[in-house]
Amino acid sequence: MRRIQHYIVVIIFLFLGYFVRAQEEEKNWWVRGYVKDLVSMNIADDSINFDNLIHNRLNFKWFPNNHVNVHFEVRNRFFWGETVKDVPGYGNFIDTNDDYLDLSVMTEKNSLLFHSMIDRAFVEWYDSKWEVRLGRQRINWGINLVWNPNDLFNAYSFFDFDYEERPGSDALRIKRYTGVASSMEFAVNAADEFDEMVIAGLWKWNKWGYDVQVLAGKAQEDITVGLGWAGNIKTAGFKGEITYFMPYATGSESLLATLMADYSFQNSLYLAGSFLYSSGSAVNPGLQEGVNLFSQERLTAKSLSPFRYASFLQVSYSVHPLVNVSASTIYYPNKRDPLFINPGVSFSMKPNFDINLISQLYFERLPDGYEALAKLVFLRAKWSF
Repeated sequence: MRRIQHYIVVIIFLFLGYFVRAQEEEKNWWVRGYVKDLVSMNIADDSINFDNLIHNRLNFKWFPNNHVNVHFEVRNRFFWGETVKDVPGYGNFIDTNDDYLDLSVMTEKNSLLFHSMIDRAFVEWYDSKWEVRLGRQRINWGINLVWNPNDLFNAYSFFDFDYEERPGSDALRIKRYTGVASSMEFAVNAADEFDEMVIAGLWKWNKWGYDVQVLAGKAQEDITVGLGWAGNIKTAGFKGEITYFMPYATGSESLLATLMADYSFQNSLYLAGSFLYSSGSAVNPGLQEGVNLFSQERLTAKSLSPFRYASFLQVSYSVHPLVNVSASTIYYPNKRDPLFINPGVSFSMKPNFDINLISQLYFERLPDGYEALAKLVFLRAKWSF
């Protein structure tokens, strides 16, 4: 009965969001959102498991005056299929992006699961020089596309492609603009223990055509310092992030560094490449570590990859104004030569309606030869309102 009630509430909010979006009169608040249907196939040697996910997001924003914004965003997901049925406690597996406050509800029975979570809920005060946010928010300090060692508060997984908004933190963030392209930030998240907290500052400025940032603070049980930049070498983009983690009690130190370059051709062809070095990760981790890349467990900036080295390449091309094809690969150089391949094609049917066909394939070299350890195919339709 509770699952039915939750589903009815989601449908009511969908119609409310569409009605509000259709109104053209000026107001000091708005509602936006989307509905996605994601059909997935997990292909094994002797079977194919089918699952389905209906994913709805509602974004509310209120402007009570010229200096205050109130943001409230909730994601509602309704899962059903063989994975929910066959994996015990599957709800705990997907309920991973809550932060200090438990802002999620879940109902699970047999092969059906409903999960709803508030992943943005903050008040923002701002003027020409200051910006203060309190509540669940995304503190985005990352620069690169795939790996972000500067992203101390909200590290995310590239493999979780269906969560475009990415996780948030229950935190306080204070930002001071010191110039046209410069600013200073301080942020701290909420936690029960000091060892679970992230407390850090960030300074940004522009020099020689590059946006540069440095950061320092503590991330969980590590003292950390970092550097990041974004600019161009001639007409190609060039970005990088470096962060050093030094434990103040127990644990091991780690240095993570990423470099990225990208280039857009006039014919819409886009190329991007990146490299990751993580000194604290294993050169040859266990077999299960590779398969766990697809896990939805929340990452930290110190644990972006179980592999010490990784390289990324992406290409995309618009074959038609409404059709885009792309492919990404991640190669982890070690004795088993793990390889992730991620082809996809997107169709823009209407300005607010898209269809995507996506595949995620993971290979490793085993004693019997190169084998696909994960073969996933997704078909997604998205309607925005």
